[in-house]
Amino acid sequence: MKGIFVTGTDTGVGKTVIAGLLAGAFSRYGRVITQKWVQTGCIGNSTDIDVHNSLSGISVDNELTASVNPYCFTLAASPHLAAESEGGVIDPERIKSAYHELANQFDYVFAEGAGGILVPLTRSKMIIDIVAELSIPVVIVVENKIGCVNHALLTIEALHHRNIPIAGLIFNQKQLNILDNHIVEDNPRIINQISNVPVLGKMPYLKDLNEGKAAIETIAKNLYFRIE
Repeated sequence: MKGIFVTGTDTGVGKTVIAGLLAGAFSRYGRVITQKWVQTGCIGNSTDIDVHNSLSGISVDNELTASVNPYCFTLAASPHLAAESEGGVIDPERIKSAYHELANQFDYVFAEGAGGILVPLTRSKMIIDIVAELSIPVVIVVENKIGCVNHALLTIEALHHRNIPIAGLIFNQKQLNILDNHIVEDNPRIINQISNVPVLGKMPYLKDLNEGKAAIETIAKNLYFRIE
């Protein structure tokens, strides 16, 4: 089994889309499933797992639903606060147990966090703590924009501090023509030069998320060879 944790340099950088697309591409290598440790802002029936499944083509058996998404809260906020708003507390052991259940049944588990790597799950535990305890490599999704150099390097430094392996960086172009092309091209270059963390690839701006299935192929191959 290979577990891959997908984090972002911030919330809303596109890690849900990237996780779903990577899972779909990895289906050629074995049995794949995705996981969302904590979903906040749960309103209606649409969740990040639904996005994963739509983009990957994966269908989840009903008996695995609780493991695929251990926690789901209505308030769109940090997981610790979203849980408290409903009178609860997140149990990190429940998340780890759910991950191990999936890892025992699938060749690849793409686990997605909430926001960035230092987001708190409880008043004393952050997402990074669970990733370190599970010893799984991390893919960092970086929105290619002004400010991403600082956010990416801080994320890398935090992971290095905990001795967590980084499989690579994926640069995601979420908006169209918002930056000078020179900036877009230099961001991955300077981050790689300073950190020595490999760039797995760059996702172009997608008018339709399904267009990402072709764009993710090279990135997925690069990731596969990094973790195998």
